[in-house]
Amino acid sequence: MTMLKVDHCPKCGKVYQKNLRNLCQSCIDSYEDDYNRCNAYLRDHRKSTNAELSQATGVSERQIIGFIKENKLPIGSYPHLHYPCSSCRAPIRQHHLCSSCSIRISKEIRHLQEQEAKKERGSGFQIRERIWRS
Repeated sequence: MTMLKVDHCPKCGKVYQKNLRNLCQSCIDSYEDDYNRCNAYLRDHRKSTNAELSQATGVSERQIIGFIKENKLPIGSYPHLHYPCSSCRAPIRQHHLCSSCSIRISKEIRHLQEQEAKKERGSGFQIRERIWRS
């Protein structure tokens, strides 16, 4: 006897049989419909921004960002689409961080490494400190 694996759909709350998308069938259909509307609009309006695409299709900007992150809407093909920086939420087109956050985090890491190196040098002793100078 096999057991059906069921769960509650995270979008609508209905009980559904588990699948690869982790959504019920009606939410999967809605997701595909949203994507198809965005894709169709972008075929004719390649230079649309996220806001213009959302307004024209009725798809939320959050869902559009999801399509971009899933590479369903490849950002290289649409010059004005973007997604938010993982740190400050500024609009970016590549990587996870904008350049200013990347620089800031790199500086912070270097500073912490320098502090750690100072602590390591400060603890214990070195042989040359034990040798008597004559």
